[in-house]
Amino acid sequence: MNKTISIHIQGFAFLLEEQAYELLHKYLNDLATVLKHELGKEEILQDIELRIVELLQQKLVKDMVIQQDQIQRIIQLLGTPEDFGAEGVSSEVPKVEKMQAASTAQKRFFRDTDSAILGGVASGVAAYFNLDVVLVRVGFVLFTMAFGSGIPLYLLLWIVTPRAKTASDKLQMKGVPVNVESIKSEFKETAERLEKKTKKWSDHLRPDAAVSKSTKRFLNFILKTMGAVFVFWGFSSLISVLFFLFIDPHWIPAQINGEFTSLGELGKLFFETTQILDFLYLGSGLLTISIALLSIAIGIRLLMQLNRGWFRAILAFLSASAIIGVIILTIVTISTIKSFAVDGSLSAEVGTYHGDSLQLNIDTDVQSLTSKPNRLQKYSGNFKPIQSPNQGLLFAENGRIYNGGIAIEYTTSDDSLYHIGVEKKANGSSYVKANRRASHIYFPLHLNAKGLNFSSGFSFPIKDRYRDQEVVLKIAVPKGRVVVHKNRIVYPYASQDISDQMHDHAFVYSNGNYSAW
Repeated sequence: MNKTISIHIQGFAFLLEEQAYELLHKYLNDLATVLKHELGKEEILQDIELRIVELLQQKLVKDMVIQQDQIQRIIQLLGTPEDFGAEGVSSEVPKVEKMQAASTAQKRFFRDTDSAILGGVASGVAAYFNLDVVLVRVGFVLFTMAFGSGIPLYLLLWIVTPRAKTASDKLQMKGVPVNVESIKSEFKETAERLEKKTKKWSDHLRPDAAVSKSTKRFLNFILKTMGAVFVFWGFSSLISVLFFLFIDPHWIPAQINGEFTSLGELGKLFFETTQILDFLYLGSGLLTISIALLSIAIGIRLLMQLNRGWFRAILAFLSASAIIGVIILTIVTISTIKSFAVDGSLSAEVGTYHGDSLQLNIDTDVQSLTSKPNRLQKYSGNFKPIQSPNQGLLFAENGRIYNGGIAIEYTTSDDSLYHIGVEKKANGSSYVKANRRASHIYFPLHLNAKGLNFSSGFSFPIKDRYRDQEVVLKIAVPKGRVVVHKNRIVYPYASQDISDQMHDHAFVYSNGNYSAW
């Protein structure tokens, strides 16, 4: 029976046999003795311990007790203290085929931030495939210019690829065997590289350096320019937001009572209550004004020496205001979505027609969309408009909203008669509200001896708001009969591209154009 000992190496727990623990403990102590005069001794030992953790975890089974021979194999891979010319130490590790083990170093993909311009992705790819980093960077640029995929690919690799933090990571990234000697060399190279960079920048920024003043002037110019841009954008945005929030100009090309409309009037056509519209203004104002003021504060901070404490307080206050604005807008969005949640639908058969063909006569005059035509402008003589007035953003007049476009569905009649039906649809927060809105839709339709006369649009009260109102005209056609529009058979209608495919749906646009699909 062997005694076991539980230890933690760099925060990772392991269970070792007593002999394995003693061997590992002596090995680390001997390394500490060997490296006592090395620069960065603690960092080197830390990297060695992290490498030991990686090697133990590669073949470690849960609750597995680590044996002495496993520690011996790890020491063979890393190298014994005697390999570095240490005197007076003995790791008691048999020397077997260490070079063969070292020659099979596994290469891993990391981001190389030591030689990075942005995130170290290009440097990592170059190190992994033994390429010139300049060629890799040029490749990302070419991919971006040719296919637009260079930047998304770079960002994706930046997110999913780990950064080479330790000396062990950097060695594996280069495909170099990870042992004590290579870790020492990597640490020394890193220290020398940092020392050179520090010396270079200190030389450049010395008061008596030739480039110090020009560099400072250039950096100062960049900061002042950015500050001016932030201030200009912030003030422009602030003035625009305040102008639209408090003056509310009639600049939107939506015809309400014959005039352009404002954001406030347009909002009343969509939002359920004035309270929700007020919350929309409040949330939008808090968010946009906070962003504008934050831009101004950052610009002033870049232009002059604004007290850091005041700047942090302003930043915290504006950030809190923006978050409150987002929360209010979220509540408004949820409330509005709820008012679209339920579909309402009302349908009825409006009449039947007997004949060999049914003629469709489509009226585009807005006069046909109201039950009180005297409330809209009349036209003298025989002149009639050739398109519905809502071909702009929208059209509202005398308390009603006018919407263009009628869907048509064709089916086969069970008898020798044409059956004409209408389905009216709308949304609401409940079935009662949705169906009530659908019942308020006015769609003029007349069936007489000359055929079916209907409008290219419909209307509904402004108080119902826009709630996806829709009208579907349903026509059941007897077998062997046809539907005609402008002396052309529109049903049955076969596609020119696919001759054996019949179209049983159509759409009438607000200008009276008919399209089968």
